[in-house]
Amino acid sequence: MENKYIFSKYAFIGENLDLRQNVNLEINQNGKIIDLSYEIISKNVDLLLNDSSTLLIPGFINSHVHIGDSFAKELGFNKELGEIVAPPFGLKHKLLRQTPETIKLQSIQNAVVEMLSNGITFFMDFREGGVEGINLLKKALAKSAINHLILGRFMDESEIDSVFDLADGVGLSSYKQINSTNKNFVLSAKEKFKKIIACHCAEKTRNSILIGEMFNDNFVDIIIHGTKFTREDLENIIKNHKSLILCPRCNGYFGVGFPPISEIIKLGIPISLGTDNLMVNDTDLFEEIRYLYRVSRVLCNYDKKLKITSKELLKMITINAARNFNIENEYGSISKGKFADFFLIDLHAPNLISSKLDSNNIYNIITQRTNSQNIKKTFIKGELVFERKT
Repeated sequence: MENKYIFSKYAFIGENLDLRQNVNLEINQNGKIIDLSYEIISKNVDLLLNDSSTLLIPGFINSHVHIGDSFAKELGFNKELGEIVAPPFGLKHKLLRQTPETIKLQSIQNAVVEMLSNGITFFMDFREGGVEGINLLKKALAKSAINHLILGRFMDESEIDSVFDLADGVGLSSYKQINSTNKNFVLSAKEKFKKIIACHCAEKTRNSILIGEMFNDNFVDIIIHGTKFTREDLENIIKNHKSLILCPRCNGYFGVGFPPISEIIKLGIPISLGTDNLMVNDTDLFEEIRYLYRVSRVLCNYDKKLKITSKELLKMITINAARNFNIENEYGSISKGKFADFFLIDLHAPNLISSKLDSNNIYNIITQRTNSQNIKKTFIKGELVFERKT
């Protein structure tokens, strides 16, 4: 196979997502960018004057999703969080047990297409159902190019080693899953398999005892939600070098609140975002960053220093996400040596056209105006994996 070459008039390049023009990529047989050339934009450019106004954006990373729920869209509408997701008798767990495998497989595959159409090239899934659930997801994704990490969930102590072995790590529904009986088994498996542990925490209520145990035991790497976290909890995240993933739209759907964004910004915690349960939320990360931005504007209005920039919003679903999962050497940006994962939009789209579409405010236009219909092509490892036909 010969190397591939891709050209775009514009692209967001590198760890700072710098806007560059006349961008040329050379991609090797392994799907990595081996050569990257571009021109620096020395002054504001009216992009509307150019005949070709394609923009390459790094592939989005969905840091937290339950893709297996996609067969049950909106069956939990107006229900409480515990009614839907609490294992083992929450609605979604009942439905997962009752629904035929063929339906679940097809729904997962449909959800992958949805993610690709939304520019998502990598997702991190919390997989319920123990070994069976992991194998189901692997079966569904066997022919898919999309990048993913599977964080499995053990049903009991007998499955701990198998889940660590089969999956890319463990995703706990709550730290309540860790008890005096299984703690040593989990610690042993983590050390043996060298894989990550993520945990839902303080989504609806704050249990200070559980939070204290989680930080004291110090084997959870990634914390999901933290909706009810205090400043002390957030300082412990920094002190203990943990990653924090927020799912603001899903928190809003369930009416459990909004993450303590003002304290997160003050402390400089590099959050990334997930769309969470497909049963109740779609996979549109553009909508996720817009929701986060708008609510944060209300909550942080008293302090102008706490404004989130559009670049920071984009980094939450690219750069930060890759770093939070320790995959930044190969993913997260359009950079030499990384995989060629990105999507292409046309800046001539009616909802993006502006008389002031220049190298300064293009980030604001992209974060606040782009929708999935603007995404024309999505590439993974340099291969075209999605193309919008209309």
